[in-house]
Amino acid sequence: MLILFCGSVAWGDSVSNRKDQTVRLGIKTGIHLMYLVTTPFVVEMPGEDWTFGLVYGSGKLELTTTVTSSSSSSTTKEIWDLSTTELTGRYYFGNSFNVPFGIAMYTVHRDDWDYGSVNYELDYSMTQLNIGIGNEWTYDWGGYLGVDWFQGGAKLSDKITVTRKSGTETSASKSQAESKSTDINAFVGVFVMTFGFGF
Repeated sequence: MLILFCGSVAWGDSVSNRKDQTVRLGIKTGIHLMYLVTTPFVVEMPGEDWTFGLVYGSGKLELTTTVTSSSSSSTTKEIWDLSTTELTGRYYFGNSFNVPFGIAMYTVHRDDWDYGSVNYELDYSMTQLNIGIGNEWTYDWGGYLGVDWFQGGAKLSDKITVTRKSGTETSASKSQAESKSTDINAFVGVFVMTFGFGF
């Protein structure tokens, strides 16, 4: 499969091949936290100058932390549930060079989140605008490979909800816990790959 994708980069007439397709199905991944964890599925309607699509995926991020003192050490495991939902588009300048853009909603959930002396259930969501630069090749045999060399983002809005599960909570501690959402910046990525088949 790699030979088919990489070996035909130089030859395909991507413009004509995109025009001949009605729908494309694929997978997205790359050096981007949300795509690495959720590996979202992609459904697109390709065209000569424009492509529009929907992206969705979910997954679990496991983090292990070890705290060592002079007398002992302890290990804790954190499990974060992440999901990716995007409405995407691409505008092509010629055969393969394009500008990808879209609106994304990324969500984060954790059942047990300790903040101070309180244990919370946490739900966080961010809406952001994505834009980047990339190349995308569509081959005669139906496959396509897109590489977004860089994808930047601008946070449009976000919301955090914390629900106490245990511990003593005050209005100040809850407010401080909810304000942590402002510490999260928009997600960015490099070498974001989308590949699949069109029909």
